[in-house]
Amino acid sequence: MSANNPLGAFNFQVVIDGVTATEFSECLLPSVTIEVMEYRQGADVQSNIHKIPGLVKYGNLVLKRGIFNKADSLALWQWISDWVNGRGALRQISVNLLDAARNPVFEWKFTNAWPVKYESPSLSGKSSSVAIETLELAVDGVQVSAVGQGT
Repeated sequence: MSANNPLGAFNFQVVIDGVTATEFSECLLPSVTIEVMEYRQGADVQSNIHKIPGLVKYGNLVLKRGIFNKADSLALWQWISDWVNGRGALRQISVNLLDAARNPVFEWKFTNAWPVKYESPSLSGKSSSVAIETLELAVDGVQVSAVGQGT
């Protein structure tokens, strides 16, 4: 594969500090928005609006996965349950985009993540689809870096 070809979006890995069973089928990375502050100086000759950067806002990280028939599948739910019961802990999360050989190429590091929404799977006797659970996480910040073989 040429170095000029874009990486596939399907080859990624999620690591949540302190939580096992972090195999996800879908990962929606959050947006980063810098608000625009508008102001007019009183001494301006023209009625111009000046724009300056304002607050930085991060969207939520959304993770989806199929439910596995193994004991460590409950580790993610335990983290959510801790928040429900007032004992929640902030976590650091890394999302790695991998090359064809499954080596990390890019890494997104999210700080102070905590669960804001959990969706149980839709169950139906009329379907043969995989039972998917969804976890939405608030994050305080993100750092993006090139790592491993792709640098």
